[in-house]
Amino acid sequence: MALLMRASSRAPALALAAGLGLAGCILIDALVQSERPFAFSHRIHVLEEGLDCVDCHSAWEDADDPGLPLPGQCALCHAELDAEKPPEHRAAALFEGERFKALRAGRLSDEILFSHRAHATRGDECAACHATLAENDGLARGPAAELALDMERCLACHAAGAGPREAECAACHREIRAEVAPPSHRANWKRYHGTVVRARTDLRADQCALCHQESSCESCHHVELPASHDNFWRRRGHGLTASMDRDSCATCHDSDSCDRCHQESRPLDHRGLWGAPRDLHCLTCHEPLRSEACSVCHAATPSHALATPLPGDHLPGMNCRQCHGSGQPLPHVDNGQSCTGCHH
Repeated sequence: MALLMRASSRAPALALAAGLGLAGCILIDALVQSERPFAFSHRIHVLEEGLDCVDCHSAWEDADDPGLPLPGQCALCHAELDAEKPPEHRAAALFEGERFKALRAGRLSDEILFSHRAHATRGDECAACHATLAENDGLARGPAAELALDMERCLACHAAGAGPREAECAACHREIRAEVAPPSHRANWKRYHGTVVRARTDLRADQCALCHQESSCESCHHVELPASHDNFWRRRGHGLTASMDRDSCATCHDSDSCDRCHQESRPLDHRGLWGAPRDLHCLTCHEPLRSEACSVCHAATPSHALATPLPGDHLPGMNCRQCHGSGQPLPHVDNGQSCTGCHH
């Protein structure tokens, strides 16, 4: 009985909480709706009402710009449809005088030379270029970039024989030419262009092959060294960089050039008692063996993986130095490490 009384006493509170929650949701939805800008919907006009593109874009086959609807065109239907709507939700709100002020899908920059008439009169459907426009429900709040044409789509069509080839820049551009440096090639481009080349992005502006042949890069770099290739680089730094990114070096250098140089000039650490008979180079490499870099030049050096195995009567826990190196010479310098690191 007590349990039922406690449950019944909570009912009004729960109902009040549910009501407040519902009211809050309605209020939030109303606020969100009020913040959404009034915009033109292709979906309503094309898919629901069945209008054709030419009903609004009347100059599509007569002008390089297909044109946008005029207030009088919209009024043919909206004079009656908008009669009871608030002013901000009427079709007239999309105009500023005679100018349609909504965001234009596919707007191109002034750099682009584009004739809508030349493309639209080829016999293709509008959807061949404006594939997703019919489903768009409001350009003012939609991702315009998805509706606009980009260079990749244009080039794909042109490559199929529908227009000028990719190399004919003047057919589509006012100023951009293969022989004219684009805006990105200003300031410190000469110093930093290598980072763009190595990034290998898919951006059309980063595609060097649009204007440059691979041979032009090679001919330039054979004459003019990269800024990093100063004297300190030559003597001290290039080996470290090569060990981390040998592919980058291979852009200009082949292995023969490295071999020819190092046959005449030994690395700076190869001095004093580096080699035989003391073989102090072992102390540099063995911690135990940390690098196979020696094989870059010393291809005939036996693999250190072929170290003499422990004799059958030797256990890994034995102190090798009690016998070896104390009256019985070692075949190599003692680097202080555990012998079983190599001999096992």
